[in-house]
Amino acid sequence: MRVAIIGAGVAGLASARRCLENDFEPIVYERSKIVGGTWVYEERTGLDEFGLPIHTSMYKNLMTNLPKELMDFPNFPYKGLDDVSYLKWWQVQEYIEKFTEHFGLNKHIQFCTLVTAIERLTNNWQVTVEDLKTKTLKTEYFDAVMVCNGHNAMPFTPDIPGKDDFEGVQIHSHDYRIPEHFTNMNVLIIGSGPSGIDICLDVSKVANQVYFSHHKPELIEKEFSKNVIHFPDVELFSKKSVYFKDKTKQTLDAVIYCTGYKITLPFLKPSCGIKVLNDKLITPLHKNIININNPTMGFIGYLNMTFVFRVFDLQVRYYLEFLRKNCLSRLDYMATMMTPVNTHYLGIKLLSYCKSLISDKIKVEPIPSIFFEIYMACHEHKIKYYRSYHSSVIRIINNNDFVIEFNVENAKNK
Repeated sequence: MRVAIIGAGVAGLASARRCLENDFEPIVYERSKIVGGTWVYEERTGLDEFGLPIHTSMYKNLMTNLPKELMDFPNFPYKGLDDVSYLKWWQVQEYIEKFTEHFGLNKHIQFCTLVTAIERLTNNWQVTVEDLKTKTLKTEYFDAVMVCNGHNAMPFTPDIPGKDDFEGVQIHSHDYRIPEHFTNMNVLIIGSGPSGIDICLDVSKVANQVYFSHHKPELIEKEFSKNVIHFPDVELFSKKSVYFKDKTKQTLDAVIYCTGYKITLPFLKPSCGIKVLNDKLITPLHKNIININNPTMGFIGYLNMTFVFRVFDLQVRYYLEFLRKNCLSRLDYMATMMTPVNTHYLGIKLLSYCKSLISDKIKVEPIPSIFFEIYMACHEHKIKYYRSYHSSVIRIINNNDFVIEFNVENAKNK
């Protein structure tokens, strides 16, 4: 079976590896020069050398908010990092590159290649791509398509009254790279997801004042730097100021929108049978993977609130087993028994979601339960020690036991 894989990030590489193990023929299309997807750090913002929007949102000081023990592919552990769990972005990127080399994936990847159109024909898929270096188009045909290009590349910025009148700096977290650009400024951070909190802490090291706009009461109780002040949602902007919902006003130099991303799949033509609702939901997908209208198209990695590497790998194994066990003539019949999901958000439903992939008629090896236990324990640990949890080390003792090593006294001094 010939399989087109869109993107050479974590999801695409996991797909290529498992395709080869199943004797499928993968061809991976990657618009950039290297593997890694969102883990690639690019100092530039805006457009790349091909005139396309920079894909990555990586910033220089990012550290992972999950330990490496939850950020590895099965049977390919990190090496030489026994005494550290939370990593710098470049350590993850280095790991991804080693994974790619180890499994011989590079020869299956076409770099600097942009997918411009995917269309469903009677018996197969037509994929049109552009060689970005030569500006030439070519068309290939496949038995299946795996969409793995991610959902953290198209920024969503809320439409706040007066935004266009504000004369200071305005960027989305997608374009945030280093805090030094905000030295001695009064900076407004909008949004309190993982990036919002992390960028708030990063910017507060150099800014004069940081105004942190969110609606999470539990954050107010946390200990931030003295120059961080919590505010409710923004009401409107003026030329030099921001007005909040509580009717207070502050003078501003810059705004950083940590407000998430829109899902965009412009290369999927109507014949694919896929829609994106409200820029947030790909539909109709069975188990967040299978295109119900055309089951030989799968989506890998369109999940929120999960541990990425192993869960994406589980999705891949489930989908390839689905393709392998159900010959092409049976897929349309199988689709009649599928139900579409209504969210890509997992959160507390992560375990039940993963169990649904292994309890289905499609039998695949489960993710060992210890990883879910580590995930929950690290989540609770991060809430309690949100400014110093990066110093903790996770030790997996055996298949059933682990410990979190953490110096509480040192944490109090941070």
